[in-house]
Amino acid sequence: MVRLEEKATQREVLLGQVEGELAEKVESFKKVEEELTNNAANAYGEGFQDATAQFSYVHPKVNLSPFAESKCVIDDQLVLRE
Repeated sequence: MVRLEEKATQREVLLGQVEGELAEKVESFKKVEEELTNNAANAYGEGFQDATAQFSYVHPKVNLSPFAESKCVIDDQLVLRE
């Protein structure tokens, strides 16, 4: 009976260690995910700005003020992204 209790205690200790490691990995994953999301958003924004700058260079008289990263075309209308 004592041997079973020792094994149960060892397993509880191991389970606690595994749960701690898992929590660390989850936290690390969330940080990396947030960083990658921010990097993707920044790249999208920079790409949009580069595209509008190039268009403005080729067509300097065109007013691009109605256009923004936060807008998209739905049913032939320029609307804010949801």
